[in-house]
Amino acid sequence: MIKALLKRLLLREKSSSRAFIDYWQNQGVAIGKGTYFYDPQSNCLGLNDPFNLSIGSNVRITHGVTIVDHGYDWCVLKGCYGDVLGNTGQVSIGNNVFVGMNAIILKNVSIGDNVIIGAGSVVTHDIPANSVAAGNPCRVLMSLSEYRDKRAAAQLNEALSLFRAYRKSHSGKVPPKEIFREYFWLFERPGKNGFCSCEAFDRVMHLIDDSFELSISSASSKEPMFNGFEEFIKYCCLQDSKVNLINEEGDNVR
Repeated sequence: MIKALLKRLLLREKSSSRAFIDYWQNQGVAIGKGTYFYDPQSNCLGLNDPFNLSIGSNVRITHGVTIVDHGYDWCVLKGCYGDVLGNTGQVSIGNNVFVGMNAIILKNVSIGDNVIIGAGSVVTHDIPANSVAAGNPCRVLMSLSEYRDKRAAAQLNEALSLFRAYRKSHSGKVPPKEIFREYFWLFERPGKNGFCSCEAFDRVMHLIDDSFELSISSASSKEPMFNGFEEFIKYCCLQDSKVNLINEEGDNVR
């Protein structure tokens, strides 16, 4: 309690996502519901005029993200030619957008709905809705539906890698199901009421405002790959033993 109070007093508007949002909304930035700044202490909104920035609903802004509505490069022109040439523009971020770590979003940029901006990107021009974009300068890499297919295809291998990493760091112990909170759809589907077999899965189901019913609908449209957690773990153990056997055979050859 005291620690939280000291944090609010010392960091003020950067003490939490809620405090950061409240501060900038009071300054004139439009920010929709469900938007979250993961690390406001590292985020920079470099705004000459806060009304130049609008952020939609359910936007996730991660560590080190910078958003600016101006450029002071005109000071060089003024120093050389004496001209005062303003350099200001608007920034618009749509709904259901994820902005990766250390991305920079410059003025005169509009990011559409349902967009993923990769870590370290420098966004210098508009990014259309339903797309995945990254790079410097940021460019569209694929559509959101293509990215969904890519991520779906990677689920089993990633879950298996997580299984192996846990066993390696926990003296060969089998991971508890909570470790697979982002992969539980491989072996479990939530009930009709949306509840799952453990709290960690429930939290994932409720992540992102207004998406709970959509997740239930998606879950009911397909069967899990495995018939329960035990079957999934047996598969992981079998795959792990195959890798160990191959490694042992390789050692014997050497």
